[in-house]
Amino acid sequence: MKNYINPLLGLLALVLAIPLSAQTVISYDDGSTYTLEENERIFISESRLFGLTQTEGVFSFGEKLPNDKRDYQEEESYEDYPMGSEKWCELYVPWSEGFTWNMQAYLRYCPQDGGET
Repeated sequence: MKNYINPLLGLLALVLAIPLSAQTVISYDDGSTYTLEENERIFISESRLFGLTQTEGVFSFGEKLPNDKRDYQEEESYEDYPMGSEKWCELYVPWSEGFTWNMQAYLRYCPQDGGET
């Protein structure tokens, strides 16, 4: 029995010595995420939220604004807009797909060299 106690105590000490940390990640419906920083707090409320803040030694009580920070924001795609629209033309990368229907639409509907079509 003595032979098993020392290795078990060593393993237990090793496990307890490993710092345990967990990150809180919020996933939004649009596919973006936000990872809370260390000691950052989050409050979820369907109504207005008020709190006490301190800035340069001055305390103030007021409404807390929603957090709009994201780690990643989904990039816009030309596919999200009607073919030939101004935003579609802005986002489409010419010749990125070869000579496709999209490229033909780009040549037909989108201004070339800064001019009007």
